[in-house]
Amino acid sequence: MKYGSLLAVLAASCLGGELQVPNPSFEDAAGEGALGWKWWSRTKAGSAVRTADDHHSLGHSMCIRHDGPRDWALSSEGRFPAKPGECYLASAWAKVKKGTIELAVVALSKGKTLDWSIGSASAGADDKWVKLEALAEVPQDCDQVYIRFVGQGDTLAFVDDMGLQPAERPKPVERPKVEGYAKERVREKLGRGLVAVTAPDGKAHISWRLLDADPPTLAFDLYRSAPNEAPRKLNEQPIVKATDFADAVAPQAAECTYILREAGKTDDLAKTVAKPQYVSFRLDGNHTFQKMGIADLDGDGRYDFVLKQPNTNIDPYAGYWKRTETPYKLEAYDADGKFLWRHDLGWAIETGIWYSPYVVYDLDGDGKAEVAAKTGEGDPRDADGRVQSGPECLTVLDGMTGKPRAQVDWPSREPFMKRPNGYNYASRNQLGVAYLDGRTPCLIVERGTYNLIVVVAYEFHDGKLRELWRWSNEKERRTYWGQGAHWMHAADVDADGRDEMVLGSFVLDDNGSALWSTGLGHPDHLYIGDLNPERPGLEIYFGIEPGGPRNKMCMVDAKTGQILWGINRQTRHVHASGLCSDIDPRYPGAECYSADTDEKKQFAWGLLHTAKGEVIEQDEIKGFGPRTVYWDADPQRELLHSGRLRKFRGGELAPKIEGTYVATADVLGDWREEIITTLPGEMRIYTTTVPATDRRPCLMQDPLYRLDVAMAAMGYYQVPMLSYDLASRKP
Repeated sequence: MKYGSLLAVLAASCLGGELQVPNPSFEDAAGEGALGWKWWSRTKAGSAVRTADDHHSLGHSMCIRHDGPRDWALSSEGRFPAKPGECYLASAWAKVKKGTIELAVVALSKGKTLDWSIGSASAGADDKWVKLEALAEVPQDCDQVYIRFVGQGDTLAFVDDMGLQPAERPKPVERPKVEGYAKERVREKLGRGLVAVTAPDGKAHISWRLLDADPPTLAFDLYRSAPNEAPRKLNEQPIVKATDFADAVAPQAAECTYILREAGKTDDLAKTVAKPQYVSFRLDGNHTFQKMGIADLDGDGRYDFVLKQPNTNIDPYAGYWKRTETPYKLEAYDADGKFLWRHDLGWAIETGIWYSPYVVYDLDGDGKAEVAAKTGEGDPRDADGRVQSGPECLTVLDGMTGKPRAQVDWPSREPFMKRPNGYNYASRNQLGVAYLDGRTPCLIVERGTYNLIVVVAYEFHDGKLRELWRWSNEKERRTYWGQGAHWMHAADVDADGRDEMVLGSFVLDDNGSALWSTGLGHPDHLYIGDLNPERPGLEIYFGIEPGGPRNKMCMVDAKTGQILWGINRQTRHVHASGLCSDIDPRYPGAECYSADTDEKKQFAWGLLHTAKGEVIEQDEIKGFGPRTVYWDADPQRELLHSGRLRKFRGGELAPKIEGTYVATADVLGDWREEIITTLPGEMRIYTTTVPATDRRPCLMQDPLYRLDVAMAAMGYYQVPMLSYDLASRKP
């Protein structure tokens, strides 16, 4: 839903008239300051002085002066009773000569700060009086509110005529449904993904894909050929139970080729050369890589790879930021490891995950994937190395050549730069794919995470990008403010055949309307899928970063956002990727793990829950959560930590995984997943050699899983999830 402007709220009927903010026009003095107002700064520098030099209405205003990089605040000492669900409109006039200022409504609970901003409005340097209006919605547990001004860095501003009044929620406005170019759902045409590697026992393990369109009676024959030998059939009976095979008598020194055919047929379905232990690709250089997009670039039914290198990451936050040393490059390799092209993102894109999102997907439905990326032009760096100006674009590159095919402007940084810490917040960018009409793969562009968020949807067709809709949380209820995540999910949460966008603690409907928000705050991790198979529909598990007294580890209904269960325990800062996978066969559905931090942002404590919210007593999973992977023959995922695979409450599994972990995905062989790592000058794909006990369709053909894999090329990594529960679905 889209909400009207704050001016419309002002015109709405109020719930009891304007509240009396103490000394709202600063006419009553208290020394150099104003009665009922308190100045604070991190470094004890700066001042807020009552002045008659410039004012908006009566005879005085407050002049705020601050020098230096740290933060400051000018707060009203007036406190107003509030109840959860109520709305208030704060207003003020401001003239900003230097820096930025923000009007914020603060929520209290029993005298302690619950949320430093449940509603805000900001102004940048303009040297004229402007009116600020901030709509605030009172959150759960809040019993009082007050208003204040905040900012950071060098500031010179005048503020005057403060106001606070009850308000009604703005009315929703309907949006039209998206209708893209596709007449039917665009899907990859996958081959069999045949792969053969040497198992720890010396046998060759061969596996291949079962496709979701295969008839249940489909059977296979497998052949092996060695140099100077004719192909030899390996199976005595047609292979129907699983889609893998153990070749116990493969020549150890010979280079064997394996050939897959439909049982009783002579046409080859796939061929592959056996590899020792894992699949290895040599890179075009001795670098490692940070991210990887997986898609079919040439239309041959095999997955190709687009890497982002070097493997470095700069965070925009002032305490973590550092100057870029070497710009990012995107480089493509085909399914055989052949280097295809390299695209230099240049100095306009700083080397951090949040500056450089990209995805690889067949956007125009021609059977060959494109590369969509955030790009810039030239060298717009400031003297210190930050990029705060210059063009920013969404660019579509040809998947086979890396050459640009289409380009539009990226959502502007300007609204973010008008706020305190504008560079940090403007530098949070993401890019995803969703089937907004159920048929057409659409690009989803997002800017912002921690306060303002802007989202734009496009389709790519006939070589052009067409805007489908645009959304911002500026005019939404406050529960949509600062609810962004480090990741995107696209999923049909309401079962209408169209994807919604799960962008954090809130969801946008397929037409760009706000669907729901928990208002719990920014999640450091979130997972969506059929997490609890004993209830209908999809669920979302959240680990919420901002501390609070309850529900900062919780599961919600994906259709409505209703909290199904949550912890009743104070948290400080839930951190990192957590875990959400079926790892324990004793309980149906996915187990969920999150961990809280101490004052030094180190591990403090963690909880593992069942899909129903019951705590599982255990001491195996510690820290901030391991990765998970479908590796052995059962429908539970295994744990991957520090290069070691093991079962929850079980033993260790082979092999030892070497290199820096990059991704988990079902890219080769049967339905079990591969582990992809990077080493200097090399990409490795580890695939299981555990004999399968059943056969299941390729996981990449599940819509939710496939889009999770696509969006793993950007943002902080989370393992892909399924729209169904693997353990309760019969093979």
